[in-house]
Amino acid sequence: MVKALRARQISTGCALKIGVAAAAVMLSAGTAFAGAFAPREQSVVFQGTSFAGSAAGGVLSSMFWNPAALGQFDGVNSESAYSLILPDTEITTTPSALFGSGSSRSSGDIGDTAVLPASYFSYQLNDKLVFGMGVNAPFGLTTDGNYSWDGARLARESKITTYNFTPTLAYRVAPGVIIGAGVQVQYIDAQLRAAANSAFGPTSAIKGDDWGFGFTAGILLSPTDGTSIGLGIRSKLDQNLEGTFHVAGALTPRPISADITLPEIVTLSLRQDIAPAWTLLGTVEWTNWSRLPELLVTCDNAIPGLCGAGGPLGGAPLSLNWEDGWFFSAGVEHAYSDKLTLRAGAAYEKSPIQSAEGRTLRLPDSDRVWASIGASYKYSEWTTLDVAYSHLFVEDARTVQDLGPATGVYRGEVESSADIISVGVRSKLDWLLSGN
Repeated sequence: MVKALRARQISTGCALKIGVAAAAVMLSAGTAFAGAFAPREQSVVFQGTSFAGSAAGGVLSSMFWNPAALGQFDGVNSESAYSLILPDTEITTTPSALFGSGSSRSSGDIGDTAVLPASYFSYQLNDKLVFGMGVNAPFGLTTDGNYSWDGARLARESKITTYNFTPTLAYRVAPGVIIGAGVQVQYIDAQLRAAANSAFGPTSAIKGDDWGFGFTAGILLSPTDGTSIGLGIRSKLDQNLEGTFHVAGALTPRPISADITLPEIVTLSLRQDIAPAWTLLGTVEWTNWSRLPELLVTCDNAIPGLCGAGGPLGGAPLSLNWEDGWFFSAGVEHAYSDKLTLRAGAAYEKSPIQSAEGRTLRLPDSDRVWASIGASYKYSEWTTLDVAYSHLFVEDARTVQDLGPATGVYRGEVESSADIISVGVRSKLDWLLSGN
């Protein structure tokens, strides 16, 4: 009885906070440092060019953006990448209804350091057909602000993990023409925490997971020597997360579900030799984030008024009104010697979040500029080592979160930047075929 009464007291002060946390299961990657919450660091080589040329082949990791790139490789090959993401994101409360309600105006640095892995494998079946597998984490990362800061009722801690497995086939249609397609199998696990009732209140927690399925498809054209044009698509992924919601010491776990559709991504890239040892690269990418006008979470067997039908969770979706995301990059690659290749690139990324209202405290995303350098060293006939570094200049932005007439409006200023350091290795494994 005491717990039930306590839950009802908490529900009024944190209703929208819970709605934001629950509905934003897929939005906990506030420091993903790509448009919305899809990190780009899936290839060390292409990070070195700010992802210019990413769908135009050249290395095995190009298959993430364009599965047809897999068809360029004979024998057995592998590629792996590890990216250390060092974000710096701070939200500072401006005078508002919530100003002074917590222990600090500042969230502190909400961007937890993270390591993002990616790996790829190819096996040539015959003269025409190549099989491959990609293993990636295409959505997610973590955020963790000061425990009792002003915005703790909207976000205290967020964590999301995805595992995406993409078995792929590429077919050599004719000289200079390769097509490819694959199946995406993705698992997602999410945990969101926030303060209940006040910035100093107990922690409410949302947990959920699910498996989702989609596809990839693409074409790679090489009309002349030294020219590659690639077009690839990663399809939408429908995910229905199921899990629990509870408030520590006040509400026992209750079942929840949330239907979320992750957007399709279309990438067009060019790789063009412009002089001996010099190659120009470019990419244009579109992400259909506008398919997310709102997010809605439903609760089963919940206390009436907390998250039942018409309640703050079941009846009050989180309005996003995101736009489509766009990414434009250009880069250059220089074969300095037979063993050493140097590269550099820059990019402009238009965030799908263009309004202060759509910029939640879990995902304070905004437009950014990428600046990158990289290098590859051919250690042996079988092994090549890759390194890359990027700095992201993120535009300062505002967030405005309306908590309803009972609580007021939260307003804040967001400052962000990031450094990314990546290392990787590419290997030819043809000895597996010979048994030597």
